[in-house]
Amino acid sequence: MFKNKSVSLFLLVLLFAVSGCSSTTARESVNDIKAVKTDNEAVKSYQVPDKYSERPITVLRSPSDFKPAPSDKVVAGDENIRVILYAKEFAQGNAGYFEADREDGKNCEILRVTYAGENIPFTCTEWGCRGFFAIHPEAKPGKTFFTLTYSDGNNEKKISVAVKIKDVKYPVSRYLLDLGKFSDKEYLSRPEFKKLIKESAAARKKAFSIVSEDSITNALSHPRDMHKVTGDYWKKRIYAAYKKKGKKKVKVRGHVSYHRGLDLKGDVGAPVYSMADGKIVIAMKMFYEGNMVAVDHGNQVFTYYMHMDSMSVKVGDIVRAGDIIGGVGSTGTSTGPHLHVALSIRGVHVHPLSLLSLPVSR
Repeated sequence: MFKNKSVSLFLLVLLFAVSGCSSTTARESVNDIKAVKTDNEAVKSYQVPDKYSERPITVLRSPSDFKPAPSDKVVAGDENIRVILYAKEFAQGNAGYFEADREDGKNCEILRVTYAGENIPFTCTEWGCRGFFAIHPEAKPGKTFFTLTYSDGNNEKKISVAVKIKDVKYPVSRYLLDLGKFSDKEYLSRPEFKKLIKESAAARKKAFSIVSEDSITNALSHPRDMHKVTGDYWKKRIYAAYKKKGKKKVKVRGHVSYHRGLDLKGDVGAPVYSMADGKIVIAMKMFYEGNMVAVDHGNQVFTYYMHMDSMSVKVGDIVRAGDIIGGVGSTGTSTGPHLHVALSIRGVHVHPLSLLSLPVSR
């Protein structure tokens, strides 16, 4: 049996439906090879152990107008352990996921896992170990390495695999983004707003510094009951800014920002769903973010949801994938009703819906 800092020994079979959801699909991840694009074939000398073959399948709740892309897959291993890496695509800005399982009868202990030189926290179950990593949106294209180090009881061994990361051409806005009163420097300098801005920043810093146990199961959910993107991930945008000169409002130099999440269309009050199991660590009205909910999924994996009209959870609540956490709105720095959803993996923001292509299990 694998050993780890956070060991969870249970199997989950999850069946759920959420109002407003037009379809529910179950995806057999590893065992359904046809649904997974492969870069490498499995190591020929490796026999898939019985426990790994019986691992829970991924259950994805998604609207009928959203079809997740099948994940890319890379396989590596030796006579003791097989490692499988997954990503929607091994390209900048995507979430990555790995699973490792041992040959039956082998007594191996995983010591550490790294991707691009960064340590990856991992969780072990009775079928193997798994963990999440981020492909930085500005990672250098080309070859990088994933390495798993383990002990076979006598020696320390490594399995290292090269992963080729593709370059992504992100969109660039051709228009100056005017946020109305939020582009007015005098408005932003009001004392009562400065206080809220400071409190909001402190709440985010505190929440996103939490290190907790992995809580993601084999269940995932799209955050909306319909799928229409209105704001692309990592889009470069230039924000307008104005100052008063006498009685006139004069345009001054704005600032450049990269959109760290995804904007999804929705009418005011339309349901917003948690993308995975976790614990609510933020549920408050903020200045720029408006009504914001953040969910801690463990090992510093967070999803958060902004500009909501209402919040139906509070800090400390435990939510499951597909639970309603609030309603779409246009609060904070928003020019119209929509949901801003984001996924942060140990401080790196990746495309939030790339999570839905991963064959997660627990």
